[in-house]
Amino acid sequence: MYNKKISISCILLLVILNLVWVNPLFAVTTTQIDAVRNKEAIAESDITIIEDFINEAFNELLNKSDFSDIGALRNTIVSRSVASTSSGKILYDSKFLTAFQPKFSDALQKVSAITDINRKNILTTNLLILAYDMGKIEISKSALNYLQDENVMTRYWAANNFSSNALITALNAGSESDRKEIAGKILKAVQNEKLSDILTIYAQFASAIKDNAGNNILTSIAQKRIDLYLAWNVQDEMSEDTILKAMAERIKTDTDSTKIMGRYFSSLFSVVVQRYIQGQGTLKDTDKNELVTVIIQGDKYVQNFIPDWNGNFKRALDKDLSSLLAESNGLFGSAAGSGKMLTTLGFDYGKNPDGSAKTIPPTLAKPTALNK
Repeated sequence: MYNKKISISCILLLVILNLVWVNPLFAVTTTQIDAVRNKEAIAESDITIIEDFINEAFNELLNKSDFSDIGALRNTIVSRSVASTSSGKILYDSKFLTAFQPKFSDALQKVSAITDINRKNILTTNLLILAYDMGKIEISKSALNYLQDENVMTRYWAANNFSSNALITALNAGSESDRKEIAGKILKAVQNEKLSDILTIYAQFASAIKDNAGNNILTSIAQKRIDLYLAWNVQDEMSEDTILKAMAERIKTDTDSTKIMGRYFSSLFSVVVQRYIQGQGTLKDTDKNELVTVIIQGDKYVQNFIPDWNGNFKRALDKDLSSLLAESNGLFGSAAGSGKMLTTLGFDYGKNPDGSAKTIPPTLAKPTALNK
């Protein structure tokens, strides 16, 4: 089972260190491309230099038997993708991108045919990191084919291509078809993804994307986490901070999502509080500390839904568990009455078997044995 204390972030650090520990003596030459980048205007002959540089860089990347300098090679490519002069950028940047795209796609195809799994994973991961570093929609769309890859590092960097604020801004300002394609494939990936480090990337994307699929992505992620809480099978509770924040920020992107975001925000926040209260005798101190952090941070996000919310969760935590439960019941609802979130926003928690509206969030059973 995935151990939350050894997070994907730690694995990433080790992998990146291995990939970026560089041998400076790589073969690709930069003299001519640098001369073109420094020009105020580029000529037709300069386009050939750009193409030659890209061909040489990709040929070297794909033919390495020692991958220790791949990170430096990526940096060399990215740093040469933009002109050094403001006037030169008008032509240079677009010409570089035009030459880069087919070579990048060709590289991914060649790597997909490699039978050595370790080499294939390393090269695929590096190409996806390169796509992320380029920060262009046209390039990052290639990552959509790897969102459900078996290799965790490949999946992580495929997902990470859509974490950039600049890229999301470009998507929102660009074509609706691109937004729908990317959001639709991310939604499918979410349905099969289990790692919270990757789900939080998707949550941040969904929070800001101007497409209805953003709502479905967030509610799917929230429901996955709610189900884990109900089963007492949660890993890395700190993920809830990002997910709760994403739902609270979503209503700024799509005001029509306020009710549905309010419902899932309340449901997830409520089970976080319940886990802390009921798990006092079974949870480790580190788990409790993470839950406390999420509760305090989540309290701040409530203001996105209820502007006059005065945030009493920290005070309740400092006092006792009974105060915390009362604060939670007052905000999210209990058998004694509907909570402030529900009455303010006008949502419900679903339907009872008789068709009546549920006014109480999901309830955790008492823990027996924890899957930690």
